[in-house]
Amino acid sequence: MTSSGLSTDQEKFLVGKLLDRSYLNLVMGSLCDKLQMREGAGKTAYMVRYKRMNVPMATLTEGSFGASSTFTLEEVTVTLDQWGDWLEISDVAQLTTKHPVMQQAQLLLADNAARVMDREICVVLLAGTNVIFGDGSVTDRQSINETMTISDGLLKDARAQLANDGAPAYGSPAGDAKEVASGFSRGQGYILVCGPEIVNDISSPSVSYGTFVSYANFNDSSKLLTAEVGKWLNFRVLETNFIPRFTRLGNTTIANASGSGFGVTGLTVTVSNGAGTLANSTSFAYKVTRKDLLRGFEETISIIHTTSTGAADDTFTFVLPSTVGYVYNVYFDKTSASTTDAGLGLVSANNAASSTVTVLAVATGAQPPGSVGSSTNTTISLIHPVFIVAQSALAWCGFYKPKMMLSPNTATKDDPLAQKRTIGYKFFGKAVIKDQTRLLRLEVANA
Repeated sequence: MTSSGLSTDQEKFLVGKLLDRSYLNLVMGSLCDKLQMREGAGKTAYMVRYKRMNVPMATLTEGSFGASSTFTLEEVTVTLDQWGDWLEISDVAQLTTKHPVMQQAQLLLADNAARVMDREICVVLLAGTNVIFGDGSVTDRQSINETMTISDGLLKDARAQLANDGAPAYGSPAGDAKEVASGFSRGQGYILVCGPEIVNDISSPSVSYGTFVSYANFNDSSKLLTAEVGKWLNFRVLETNFIPRFTRLGNTTIANASGSGFGVTGLTVTVSNGAGTLANSTSFAYKVTRKDLLRGFEETISIIHTTSTGAADDTFTFVLPSTVGYVYNVYFDKTSASTTDAGLGLVSANNAASSTVTVLAVATGAQPPGSVGSSTNTTISLIHPVFIVAQSALAWCGFYKPKMMLSPNTATKDDPLAQKRTIGYKFFGKAVIKDQTRLLRLEVANA
């Protein structure tokens, strides 16, 4: 008789200490000024700046003071969002599990809330208008190629742009013109937030060792052993493993009627005569994106694909892949045969694996994130955003901090036998860019 045949007579051993979850380094919340809204003020926060006056261009003449100058106001607004999640736990689960299940539920929800808040700050930063794509020679994400990695030259260009725009480094003077005496401290530098791949590129030797490697090898070689960049070129580098990395969904082949040409297993796109209003014998464009349920970033993105309707076809049907752990967004043409993201709009968001999306009409929703590579750029695989933040660039506006809500452990009308308890969190707030010139986003490849 083998041991497997006697397994029902063996005492189970359960280790008392739970296995740790992997570590996530969340940094975005620490970069935001905290603004508390009062109840009754509505869901929109308003911030006002008096814009700088123009300087006079001519001298005064005797006895004449000329026309008066003017000034204008600049308004920054943000509309708050409410987020939350919750769990329901039975009394049997509480009584029969070795580890305190309510305590674990609280820890899981706290981790959940922290990721949601960090993600939403990232989403706001990704919408920033101050951006350098690749090495600065291209104007959109899909034009970035694999050679356009982070470099000293790119960082110097970024620092010069921020300095010319008057973006104050952390710890330096902010607001209005000031005379800075010689020897005055220039602050602690700008904050540069990036993923591990970008840290690797900064600290990797090139043909001549690379500037950072040469400096670190001469001054503090321990940084090379620990992959610690610290401060470089007036940037304080913060590494995070919770930042989007954009990659392509499928291949770069233009699909025709089916997902087989799309290069995504399980994704099909069909056209049929249905109840829609799509024009007959017309080519329509679309795009599909994917989100990881543990991260929530829309970071896996197809290029724009096109399919033509037939003589009496007016409905598109998307059957999404069956791979679990993801949800999908579908974007569709706003007119016909769009070639750019601006011509597409969101028609269905956060669709589960294996679900079906039916498109009956042209889209009206938000446009998709930029493509990673195009049909002529087949070598690029990952695009990394790098956020450079100056002092007072960001704020988090909210009515309250995340709250943990726990139902009582007693009988109620809805639960007369006290068989279940609920626990959850909610928060009401949103990040806002207070000044676009104080925030710069780089989007680069990695080596």
